[in-house]
Amino acid sequence: MPRPKAHYSVLLKNHETGEQLKLELIDLPFSSSSRTFRLRVNGRWAQKLPVASKTNVLRQLRSWWVMH
Repeated sequence: MPRPKAHYSVLLKNHETGEQLKLELIDLPFSSSSRTFRLRVNGRWAQKLPVASKTNVLRQLRSWWVMH
């Protein structure tokens, strides 16, 4: 089965440590009206938040940035 292509992706890099976080949002099949996406983090399917909207993803990223 081919790997689904991402609709959106975000790449974050910590320039001090060199660590990277790649976040990909993949369209859900058979879901044309709702804008929810399946999430892939560093090439693996997300466990904590497997399906989310762009708003939810950015809200999670903002809270992570504030903590770090």
